[in-house]
Amino acid sequence: MKKLYTALLAGTAMAFIGLQGVATAAPTEWPTGCVNYKSPLAGGWVAQCSSSNGGHYKATAICKAWDGGNLVNVDSVAWKNNGDLSFAACPPHTSIQSGGIVTRSY
Repeated sequence: MKKLYTALLAGTAMAFIGLQGVATAAPTEWPTGCVNYKSPLAGGWVAQCSSSNGGHYKATAICKAWDGGNLVNVDSVAWKNNGDLSFAACPPHTSIQSGGIVTRSY
């Protein structure tokens, strides 16, 4: 009888611990109303979303070296989530070739 009680107690404890692991964070969604374009004032790329929906976004730029070297991919450092502009700047001695926006749902 003592073995059965111990087994039931252990099984209940494991089930309780397992149920705690199932809890998830509040669901978030992807940003919407996003636009991205070449910056008219600087050598880089701009991105902005009108609604983050709990997600985040940032600009990314693809820059070409003036000496014909490899392409350089540069992302904005900070993730944005409230309609702010995100800017990815090309490094010195490069120029913007193209760019885009990176989004995530958290």
